[in-house]
Amino acid sequence: MDFNQAHHIYLSDLSNSLSKIKQLHIAKQRLTFSRWKVSENLDKLLFEYETNVKKTDGKVYWCPEKTKGIEVLNKHLENSQKVNFLNHIGVKHFLTETNYQTSVNNENADTLVMDAKFIIANTGNFFTCFYSFDEYQQFLNAKKIIVIAGIDTLLSYQSELPLSKMLYSLFETGKLSYPAEILSRPGMQKGFKKEIIILITDLNKSKLLDHPTHRPLFSLLNFNLPSICPMEQFNYQPNDWKQIDTLQYFLYPFIHDIQAFKSMFYENNGLRHISEFLPYDINLYEHVLKARADIQLSEKKKKISFFSRPSLSKLPTNAKKFHTPSKFERFAKTYFFGE
Repeated sequence: MDFNQAHHIYLSDLSNSLSKIKQLHIAKQRLTFSRWKVSENLDKLLFEYETNVKKTDGKVYWCPEKTKGIEVLNKHLENSQKVNFLNHIGVKHFLTETNYQTSVNNENADTLVMDAKFIIANTGNFFTCFYSFDEYQQFLNAKKIIVIAGIDTLLSYQSELPLSKMLYSLFETGKLSYPAEILSRPGMQKGFKKEIIILITDLNKSKLLDHPTHRPLFSLLNFNLPSICPMEQFNYQPNDWKQIDTLQYFLYPFIHDIQAFKSMFYENNGLRHISEFLPYDINLYEHVLKARADIQLSEKKKKISFFSRPSLSKLPTNAKKFHTPSKFERFAKTYFFGE
C-alpha cells in the first residue's frame, strides 16, 4: 500500500470515528492536562510506579542512559534463542538512540521486545497496544517479554487510561480502539506462563523539563504519527526502522539541544497541519516560533547574527519592522513555512 492509499483509508476511518464523538476539544484538553500533571510531578510518580510494581514481586530496571540500557537488554537476551523486536515507537527510539544491533525477525520467537504505550503510577500496571493480530500472537507465544517504557509514557491514575488509549488509537489509526491490547504488570505471569521485564528509559527525554514553555511536548514523545506526515509523502516506508517522520524530526532538538539543532526549525515541516492530528490540545507552530525566539535572543547576546540566510540577515537590525506579532507571523509563514 502506498502513501496515498494509506492516507485515504486513515482519513476515511478518522472521519467515521470522529462522527461518534461529541466535544472532542474537551477530551483533548483533559488528556493534555493529565499529562501536564505528570511532567510537573515526574520524580514522585516514577517512585510511586516502582513502589507499586514491587508489591507483587515485580522489578523495574532503570536505564537512564545508553550504556545502562544496552547492558540491561543484553543481560535479559543472553539465554534467548530467538528474539523478535516489534516495530513500536518506544523500541524504535531505544534502538536508534543506542545504535543497538538487532537480529532478523524470527518465527515463534521465545523472547519478544516491545514497548509500553502507558505505565500507570497508582497501580504499577502498563498498557500496550498491538497494531496487528500477528503482533498479539507473538506476545502470546513468547516465554519472555521485555517491555521498554519511556518516562514520557507515565499516567498518574489508571482512571485516565480509557481516555488516553481512545484518543491515541483515534489519531494513530483512525479508529476508536486498537486491533489488540493488553493491560498487565511486570513479573511472572501465571496465566500466560511467561516473565515480563520492564525497562524504564530516559535517553535525554527529561531535558524537556528544563524548558517550562515546552513541557506540553513531553507528552507527545510516544505518539505514533499516522500517514499524514509531509516527510513521508515522498518516501513512505512504514516498516522501515530508520524512517523519520515530521514529528520526530521536530521533537529531536527539544529532546537534545535546541541551539545545536536549530537548523531543523528552518524548513516547512507541515507542523500546523500535523497539530490537527494529535490527541493533545497543543499547537506545534507556536512552539516553533517560541524556540526561534529563544535562539535569536541567545545569539544576539553573543553578538552573533541569528539568521544566516541573506534574505533574512537584516531582521535583527530592523526590529521595528516586526514590532507587532502579526507582522512577524506573516514573515515567518513566508520564510519558514513556505506559505
